[in-house]
Amino acid sequence: MNTSEFEIFNSLNTEIIILKAKDFSLLWLNDSAKATNWIPDSLSHESVNIFSLMNEAAAEEVKELLSQAKKNASSITRRDFIIEGRSDQLRTLDLTVTYSEKADLIYIEALNTENLNKIIDSTRSFATQKIAASLARTLAHEVKNPLSGIKGSAQILKSRYSDDFSKKFLKIIEDETDRLNEIVTKILTPAKKPSFAYFNLHETLQRVLALTDAETQENLTINREFDPSIPEIYGDKNLFIQALMNVVRNAMQACADYSEIPMLSIKTQITYRQPINGTIHGTLAEIIISDNGPGIDPDLRDQIFFPMISSKETGSGIGLSIAQDIIRIHGGAISFERRNEETLFSILIPISQAMQGAQSA
Repeated sequence: MNTSEFEIFNSLNTEIIILKAKDFSLLWLNDSAKATNWIPDSLSHESVNIFSLMNEAAAEEVKELLSQAKKNASSITRRDFIIEGRSDQLRTLDLTVTYSEKADLIYIEALNTENLNKIIDSTRSFATQKIAASLARTLAHEVKNPLSGIKGSAQILKSRYSDDFSKKFLKIIEDETDRLNEIVTKILTPAKKPSFAYFNLHETLQRVLALTDAETQENLTINREFDPSIPEIYGDKNLFIQALMNVVRNAMQACADYSEIPMLSIKTQITYRQPINGTIHGTLAEIIISDNGPGIDPDLRDQIFFPMISSKETGSGIGLSIAQDIIRIHGGAISFERRNEETLFSILIPISQAMQGAQSA
């Protein structure tokens, strides 16, 4: 049977699996279904029974759906259908099973509702953070002029009062005014126009470790797990270094201040079918930076990327906000989670399809 006519389904984000109605054997599946491991990469279509990849209960449920669709020559949809694999992996899908009597084929369309929820969450988060950033810039603009007046007044008083007591507290006013002015300037200064070119991600990560002095910290253990198959990234290398430095510095400080044996881990890998700001990207590079520090204060979890939000008493709250802005310039996204007593920051960057082709040529 010629399967070339099915290639049109490769443009869909939903997973399409086509079975022979006679025995429910696998005929074809689209790229989205391949990316979500409906069949292992090591096996060919002809040797796969899709039911063998599910536990017994899930396999029986799917067989029942297929039988009903074939018997009634109809289309059946099941919302929030939970499929459990042999490895106890759970997936929640909206399944639509359609029988084509003319072709004697069964079409399965699977929509990953977890991805749908991620799309909704990422879109909502992006909109909220844009509002917060705009508000922060407005407030910063209003604060900048009074700061100049406060510092000027402190300098006038300093020239009149020369006793140690007055000089001590006027110096504090000057220093804190300078610190606030530096923060405000960072918020108001527009980002420079990026200069995009292809660069090696792992060379960039090594550069970040050198610039943050991570490798010179005697009590800090650094674990690297780099995927050499990741092609070059298209972006502004210097800006990307700045973003990574902000995340790595935070991780270093968190574990150094908290753990007897501080550990910093940096991992890179290829991942598939991940949503960024409402769009699912086929192939992405993922950078995971983790530390064994205390984690993020639960009260700050939803605002950690907002400007001027920091879990550190001496922090300005600018670093992660700047990192997020830079990563978004590159079409990517940054998120974090707490897992196994570690804080993990994940950075996703879409990989150009053209670049993938060039790397494999």
